[in-house]
Amino acid sequence: MRDLCLACCQNKRNDIYLIKVVEEGTQLKISIPDDKLIPRPIIVNLLKNIFQPDKDQACYYTICGEHGTGKTILIRIAIKEVSHGIIYVDVPYIVSNFGKAFGKAINFAFKEDVSLDNQFRQKLDESNSLKWTYGVIVYDNIGRLDPEIIRILQNGAKDNADSRTYIAVFVSSESSIPKIMKNNSSYSRASVRPIEIGDLTKEESMEYLVNKRNIKEATANSLYELVGGRIIDLKLVADEFLAGNTLKDIKRAISRITEGKLKSAQICPKQKYHKVACKIINYLLTTKELKYMEYLQFFDNYEEADEVLEKNVFAYHPGKNIVTFQSQSVELYIKTEADDFGVKLIDLTPADENDATTSDHMDTIIQEEYSPIAEGPSHQHPSNLKSSGENYGSKHHSSFSSIPSGKNNVNHNQHSNREPLEIPIELSTPPTAQITDEIIEPQNGGNEIK
Repeated sequence: MRDLCLACCQNKRNDIYLIKVVEEGTQLKISIPDDKLIPRPIIVNLLKNIFQPDKDQACYYTICGEHGTGKTILIRIAIKEVSHGIIYVDVPYIVSNFGKAFGKAINFAFKEDVSLDNQFRQKLDESNSLKWTYGVIVYDNIGRLDPEIIRILQNGAKDNADSRTYIAVFVSSESSIPKIMKNNSSYSRASVRPIEIGDLTKEESMEYLVNKRNIKEATANSLYELVGGRIIDLKLVADEFLAGNTLKDIKRAISRITEGKLKSAQICPKQKYHKVACKIINYLLTTKELKYMEYLQFFDNYEEADEVLEKNVFAYHPGKNIVTFQSQSVELYIKTEADDFGVKLIDLTPADENDATTSDHMDTIIQEEYSPIAEGPSHQHPSNLKSSGENYGSKHHSSFSSIPSGKNNVNHNQHSNREPLEIPIELSTPPTAQITDEIIEPQNGGNEIK
């Protein structure tokens, strides 16, 4: 009798909290102060449209983008502005805690022996007060889940889209995830093409470095040319410059990190994939992008092709199904080490915004595909549309060794994560154009921001 009473109380509690959460939405905090945030209204408006679906909508969405592009921050901003009807679930590093994380997101105590999705769907069907809204569930960092769990969630997303119960939004950084999802028959209910969130344009990057971080324009330009518009990289180099490190030291550290990526991908001289990588590199330097199917043809099998693609040297863009360089720093390193990669015609100037070969080249997808909401400044990136690790507020570090590496426990196709910027004592810096080796000291001695 006591157990029955407890069960009844728990069910009643679940009903009350579930209705409240779906009506009010997950209440998220934005950890970046407004004076350090770069507004990206086109992307936020697109996300807000997705988070307020039409009652007759019958599809779910996939959002992707490289690590460090600011996906999580933009999604949180959009959810906060919509303010109701959205449940946000951040997949934990420990996958076995996913059910608890889901329950916490909706203040719901799940029964261990019943499907999480079935219980949630049943409660939505039973709650008459929810009939006015079409619920949305956002699964962030799904790359931490096993492919089988992703398949189950994907099947649930299809069934619930068909029944108009709720729509799901899957967010990932790993290039393997869109391909895994495409291999499932329930992908038939996914939106026409994945939405990609990419790097900042040069204008946005300079806005961040000059106006948000108070770095002089000439130095900011050199920092941008070193790492491009990846916000997590811009924050990293800005932090280090303002902490008193010279531009020359930062260049050396970025070069060392980039070299580590190439070695991890086994594409350096005398490594397993060096010859095939040379062909891909020269192709990308000429054509700016490579169709994914053409990229696969360079390898003996698809497994090897995907193995190299997961090592953060090249980037796969599912929206256009193409491959580019993963970042501006990778392209720049390759050009400065041209002899190692058989590059004959070398332009050491980093790619222009309008002629980019990195993931910056993807900024136009949002405008091309979703022009009805394109109010605000234009973006040039198709990957324009992180995870808690993408916090890019202002935070000073006293030394390179103080920067946390931030491990990301992915159960499959793990990415190499950013290492601390340690200054190699005797590492020679290859000559590069546009990025001077002149030592530029931080204003205010690097200890304060103007």
